[in-house]
Amino acid sequence: MSYTVGQTTSFQPSLADQVTIEQRPKFGTFFGIYVPSILMMFGVIIFLRLGWIVGSAGLYSTLFIITLASIITLITILSMSAAATNIKVGKGGAYYIISRALGLEVGSSIGIPLFLKQSISVSFCIVGFTESFQSLFPQFSAVAIGIATLCVLTLLAYVSTNFALKIQLVIFVIIIASLYSLFTGNPANLDLYSYTPLNDSSPSSFWAIFAIFFPALTGIESSASLSGDLKDPSRSLPLGTITAVLTAYVIYIGISLFLFETVPLDRLVMDPLVIQHVAKFESLIILGIWGATLSSAIGGLLGAPRTLQALAEDGIVPRIFAREYGPYCEPRIATALTVAIALIGICFGSINVIAPLLTMICLICYAVLNLATGLEDLMSNPSWRPTFPLPWIISLTGTLLCVIAMLMINSGAAILALGLVFVIYLALKRQRINTAWDDIRYGIFMFFSRAVIYRLANEMPSSRSWRPNFLVFTGKPSLVSDQLLSFSNAIAHSKGFLTMASFFSPEQASQAQITQLDQRIKTLLKHHDIQALVTLHQAKSVSSGMKQMIAHYGIGPLTPNTIVCGGTSQEETLISYLEVIKLAHKRGKNVVILNDEQKSFEFPFKKPVIKGDIHIWWDDNSQRNCELMMVFAYMLRKNPSWKKTRICLVSLVSDEQIRQQRMQEFQELIKKNRLNIETTVLVASNPEQEKIQVMRFFSTQAAMVFMGMRAPAEGETLEEYGAYFQALPQKATDFPPVALVLSAEQTNLEEVLKLQLEVLEGEL
Repeated sequence: MSYTVGQTTSFQPSLADQVTIEQRPKFGTFFGIYVPSILMMFGVIIFLRLGWIVGSAGLYSTLFIITLASIITLITILSMSAAATNIKVGKGGAYYIISRALGLEVGSSIGIPLFLKQSISVSFCIVGFTESFQSLFPQFSAVAIGIATLCVLTLLAYVSTNFALKIQLVIFVIIIASLYSLFTGNPANLDLYSYTPLNDSSPSSFWAIFAIFFPALTGIESSASLSGDLKDPSRSLPLGTITAVLTAYVIYIGISLFLFETVPLDRLVMDPLVIQHVAKFESLIILGIWGATLSSAIGGLLGAPRTLQALAEDGIVPRIFAREYGPYCEPRIATALTVAIALIGICFGSINVIAPLLTMICLICYAVLNLATGLEDLMSNPSWRPTFPLPWIISLTGTLLCVIAMLMINSGAAILALGLVFVIYLALKRQRINTAWDDIRYGIFMFFSRAVIYRLANEMPSSRSWRPNFLVFTGKPSLVSDQLLSFSNAIAHSKGFLTMASFFSPEQASQAQITQLDQRIKTLLKHHDIQALVTLHQAKSVSSGMKQMIAHYGIGPLTPNTIVCGGTSQEETLISYLEVIKLAHKRGKNVVILNDEQKSFEFPFKKPVIKGDIHIWWDDNSQRNCELMMVFAYMLRKNPSWKKTRICLVSLVSDEQIRQQRMQEFQELIKKNRLNIETTVLVASNPEQEKIQVMRFFSTQAAMVFMGMRAPAEGETLEEYGAYFQALPQKATDFPPVALVLSAEQTNLEEVLKLQLEVLEGEL
């Protein structure tokens, strides 16, 4: 299935920016970025788990955990700021940035986990609220409190989004007051409270505690979508987010030092409400916990459905999730799915269980977000002009830190998570979704191709790395099942380059028609899973077009080393055809002429396995021809359709004495190169004159025949060479498939035979 995705409209997914229908005034740095970001970072962890972290990890490990998490978050928001000031960020926030940079498949493979992360964060916040609420009203069950809270918040998100937006400043003031109450608290207050010990068997290793803490500094990526609603995005985005992270960092460090100095470690580990108990005004801490957790939960209930809505509008998930209802066009079906996921988390999770899951998803999303920004800056495309530039090394360092943290937390879970993301990517890739926007994938390929080509140009060619780079001249470009292309693809088998070339006179096809045919051929090749380049050109004649490509086609070291074409039986074109062979040989390019009247290479290749022999007729006049034919035969046999065939080396000699000598030579060749081939030596009174007749009889049942041919001799006219050429079975219909091989490449084929055939034989 293939369909096109169009551009989407912008929206603001965080608590501060969910209403998209009303025209709102432009925000400044403080109210537009700083306040929403602070509210996202001051929540469950700071009030309910920071004491446990300090008590379990110790002061220095806690400080390092806070510092590392802050560095990852800080780099991510710097990358986000650069991306957000380069484009107008639409629905989905981080998903939008990634999909418009690295392509819809990559963006969606991250967008789906991002939606899950936002949905799970709702249950995370509600579980935190429940833990505090239950300490005051222990007669209620935690699940009942959580479900009731979720229902109330969902109703609020459905009918009164404006109210959710307006209470932000009030919650911010309450949190400031609760922090004041904490730092002015008296440790002696602890003796006034009894507490229920935290019943949690979570591991207390450094990385396990890091996984529990990291969600404290996440969520601010949603501020990327505020870029269009800020008075000065290039200033407000980096300034507001960086200031918020630094503020949170200082406060988290300060609270950690305060708790370490004033509260016994065993109390920190066992009392989940230790901050509430040590504070000067307990009620302010309770209000702070409730305000921070509930506001973050509302933010998730408003943001997650819009991420899902963006995925639906891009055709990634069913479009029913993009439907909107009510005066504010709320995505209520998407909200219902968000609530269902949050409900599962409430029923089956706790803070220490949900937090590591959130951490893993966040690290994946942050890694790809940093990667997208880093690659944009590394390639320096003209379209990359952010008003807040960021060196690519910083973004890619953020990606590396995220990956390292994932592997250290749980390498198995990290590999599994990355594997699931890759599966989503492959599933979307198979859908062949077309988009109405450009991404940087072409630029990425060009960037690395440029680097590789320049590097190859300065490297000496290696016999071990030799591969056939075919330039196939076909007269039937509209047929993907063309025998020449099939033959070349069966040998190259995704190991070498394959270029399909054809020529038209101006009378045969206009340039517009050639362009359309080029696209149609590429589509067919992709459908048949054939990796090949396609080049179609106008030319005065076929031979002139072939000569031009032989002389000039390629870039740097990436030039064809083997020309593949069909034979000719037309007298009027014979001389020009032989000129092509002579030019190719002069240019040091191997030539393969296929008896293309045969049908042994028809598509698709996923047909019953071919059985029979591959015959290589020994060329007494050219050792190099023999070596190249053996390489081709082994590479052909490595193709899955040809794996059951046998390679047979055949020679024709004039008497029995020479036959015995040739058999000895073959045995030495086999032993020297450890080849798994059969050998046959036949006797004829006049081998040169009778070779074609003997071949017709002996190889009639062969699946494929390789035969050497000579190049035009020095001083030999093309007419004289034509008489030799026409005697070859290059257009015969009573022969098995025959490939005439002329070796001209300067590569040490003997070394190629020693090295490459061993590798190929070992893989069979």
